[in-house]
Amino acid sequence: MSIFQKVKQEIKKNKQIRLSGGYTCIPFELLPKLGQVIPGIEQEKYYLVTANSKVGKTKLADFLFVYNPYEFVTKRHTDIKLKIFYFSLEVSKEEKLSQFYSYLLYKDHNIVISPEKLKSRFENYILEDEIEGLLDTYDAEMDKFESMVKIIDNVKNPFGIYKYMRDYAYKNGDHYNKHGEIIPVEALISDNPDTREKANLAITEYRAHDPNEYVIVVVDHLSLLHTEKGQDLWTTIFNFSSKYCLAMRDRWRYIPVAIQQQAADQEKQQFTFRGDSIVAKLRPSPDGLADCKLTQRDVNVMLGLFAPHRYKIENYEGYDIDKLGDNYREFNVILNRNGSGFINIDLYFNGASNFFKELLPADQMEERHYKAIAGINKSAK
Repeated sequence: MSIFQKVKQEIKKNKQIRLSGGYTCIPFELLPKLGQVIPGIEQEKYYLVTANSKVGKTKLADFLFVYNPYEFVTKRHTDIKLKIFYFSLEVSKEEKLSQFYSYLLYKDHNIVISPEKLKSRFENYILEDEIEGLLDTYDAEMDKFESMVKIIDNVKNPFGIYKYMRDYAYKNGDHYNKHGEIIPVEALISDNPDTREKANLAITEYRAHDPNEYVIVVVDHLSLLHTEKGQDLWTTIFNFSSKYCLAMRDRWRYIPVAIQQQAADQEKQQFTFRGDSIVAKLRPSPDGLADCKLTQRDVNVMLGLFAPHRYKIENYEGYDIDKLGDNYREFNVILNRNGSGFINIDLYFNGASNFFKELLPADQMEERHYKAIAGINKSAK
């Protein structure tokens, strides 16, 4: 079958899936406005999430690429299967699960409690019996979550991450040559370099055993990757993105999600001759990516967060930042190779609970809305 015939076949198949009530991607149901610009999480797409330090880029990635697909798959009647591999280079798997508890408690019970408070870390706070009892009600939920989301905190180098995913691909699908013959795994990983190279060059197609399985590979964050032998950090990030992430995307139709900080210089506030802050210089951008800017060439979609409160900006895009404080985030679609970019969405952000929600338009925000957010902040302290 020629390439154009394969494309046409997929177009027709996807139409029939939609007509029958199915889905051809995982929609961003937790952020509906985003879904008007980007249809959702698609197979064979590479996403990058960026922001300045401590703005919430990891929390955004968790919200969009872990919580959102998990809730969609578990609550919808869909043929889509989900497997998320989360390579946490900064925090332990136990910490990631604690964050999910915080998210569930806020989403289901409107309880704002950070992972630190859940663990009774503070001298003046011990977890209430009521909240402890609520945790027990989530046992089945957590079992289901762990069946779909595998958190890996002991693999931190690029090839190690790639090999982990390669092993999963070998177990859950087959590689074919141009004659439609399965290429043996033994040849693909042979100790003989010539055999291995010949087998890999012969690959023309990979067929997953379950084509409806969405495999999301989150890496948090790129600057914490352990350098490969003989490489500096720039080369390590460059090779991980251009070699391994693209291989996961293009060969196996996996969904890489890289989290990458903005460079320190991007956080320096700049002013006009009148003393006004130049906001455009503060927003996350492709050229502001830390340690290796060339990742922007590889990704399909780049998303970012901006926190004007960090720069003592009192009013932003019509919102009273003095009242919203650090709960306001501007969400940016910085790059979208298949559609519109430079889209901004105004969000409420609750850092303790890993939670985001679209705000009302600025001209519809009333005093009661600001007070409600202030009340949530007060209850969290």
